[in-house]
Amino acid sequence: MDKILNKPISFKKTIIATVILLIGLFLLLSGTAYLGIFSLAVTGLIALTIVYKKASVRAIFGKPIRPIKTIIGYFLLNWVVSLAVSLFLTYGLKWHLQSNPVNDQPSWLLLLILPVMLLGEELFSIYFLSIFSSKFSLPIASLFSAIIFGLIHYSTYNDGNVLHTLLHILLIQGVARLIFNHAAIKSNSIWTSWIIHVLFDFSSILLVLLQH
Repeated sequence: MDKILNKPISFKKTIIATVILLIGLFLLLSGTAYLGIFSLAVTGLIALTIVYKKASVRAIFGKPIRPIKTIIGYFLLNWVVSLAVSLFLTYGLKWHLQSNPVNDQPSWLLLLILPVMLLGEELFSIYFLSIFSSKFSLPIASLFSAIIFGLIHYSTYNDGNVLHTLLHILLIQGVARLIFNHAAIKSNSIWTSWIIHVLFDFSSILLVLLQH
């Protein structure tokens, strides 16, 4: 992570890379058959390679620093924060929170493709974290990355109320992204945030299966 954070970047390359990444996002959100499964992972990797040296991109996949402690700690933190926010919005403010329709009807195929899709989300978020860090401090860059990460979940969690949906995705998905980002930065590897992300989504699916 330290090879791509707080580094000077080319504006022209960043524009090209961002357009490519947004195409990958479009393919994912539009549900374009099997292309959507891999689109964000592929275009995220391409975007990072355009902006940064190949060696720097390879470095983000390096061996994490103290992975076990970081994974357990940040996984539990994300669960506590997500649960607390969900309970507050649901029972405190009496809002109806739209659940993820994919998680509500899980399948074995989902368990196979989800890690690939989540790797795409990690590359997408780390890309924006890195380019924002070239102009802003790391906490601000992480915040911007988290806002974008939250916003791409709008269609998934849209409950018909714009304000409720925005607060939902920013306070749950956005805050989760802050946690994932910090884990990746602390461990100096994208593998850490990816594993936490996968464990969190898998555990959410497991809860749905147990309820049925």
